[in-house]
Parts: sequence; structure tokens; C-alpha cells
Amino acid sequence: MSPEELWLRYNPKLKNYILKQVPDQYCAEDILQEIGLRIQRNADEIQEITNVDAWLYRITRNLIVDYYRCAKKYTLMEDIADVADLAEPDAAGLENYNKETVECLLKLVAYLPAIDQEAILECDYKGTKQNVLAEKWGISKSGSKSRIQRARKRLTAVMQGCCEVKKDHAGNIIEFNHKDHAGTKFSCLKC
Repeated sequence: MSPEELWLRYNPKLKNYILKQVPDQYCAEDILQEIGLRIQRNADEIQEITNVDAWLYRITRNLIVDYYRCAKKYTLMEDIADVADLAEPDAAGLENYNKETVECLLKLVAYLPAIDQEAILECDYKGTKQNVLAEKWGISKSGSKSRIQRARKRLTAVMQGCCEVKKDHAGNIIEFNHKDHAGTKFSCLKC
């Protein structure tokens, strides 16, 4: 069976299966597209697969698990006060400055152009999905992703323009110093 025939035969079944597991239609379509890519990548080996059903559903289940695994990494916080638990010492007992960094970043957003401010605040602070923002801005989904990525890079540049940031292996901020006032434990004079 060719990859195209396999895709035409299983596409509707897999889409229904994914939609039962993943509530977001856009994420479900992304998973389905990834399955299509894997079919294409393994086109030479498809003839050797004895149970194509099992192979496709295993790929699908693994992608759904990956989707939920990634989704648990990020949680939306409604209020900056909810960030307090991030400033607790990490598992190794080291102090971190995640709370202070978040507060500083929210203030540094003011140094960005209005379009970047909206992108950061809507996506990263309020948790608005990128496809919703694409519709709001009247641009494509990829255009929305690009706008948000550019805004994040500009915010990083603003922060790195005044501060030195060091992270531990888990991504926690362990040092955050103003470049002109090195030696203080936490200092951000710009904000």
C-alpha cells in the first residue's frame, strides 16, 4: 500500500480518534499532520510492516501523550501574585529569582513597541492561544507565531541590555544582576 493510499484510508479514522482525545481542534490537526509526515518518512518501510493498524495507532497514541506531556509544562497564572511559589528554593535547595524576574519582565514590556507589548501580554501573560490572536490580528497562524517570537526576542534583548541573567540546569534564574551594579543579589534599576 502506498503512503497516499494509507493516508486516504486512515485519515478520517485517525482524526476522529484524535479529536476524542484532544479537545483543541487545531492541536488535533497538528497531530494528524505529524502522522502524515511520519507516513511519508517511512514510505520505504510501509510494505514491511505486518500490522499497519497497530503501527499507525501506536504513533497516534505516542503523539497524543507527547501533546499532554508538553501541555503540563506550562500553566497559566491569572495573577502575578500566583508566581510567589516560583521563588521557593528548588529541589537542590538553591534560591532562585523567578518571581523577581517575572515582575521585572512585566515592567520591561513597556519598553517595547505597542505591537510587541500586545503580543507578549496576550500570549504569555493572559494565555491567549496563537490561533485566536491570528484571527484577532487578521493574519495567518504562522504570522501570529512569528510576531510573538519576534516580540519575545525583543523583550529578551531589552532585559539583556541592562541585566545579566544566569540559569541553573532546570531553567530557574539563580543570578539576576544589573550590569552596572554587579555584586548585588538582585537589582534591576530599569524597572
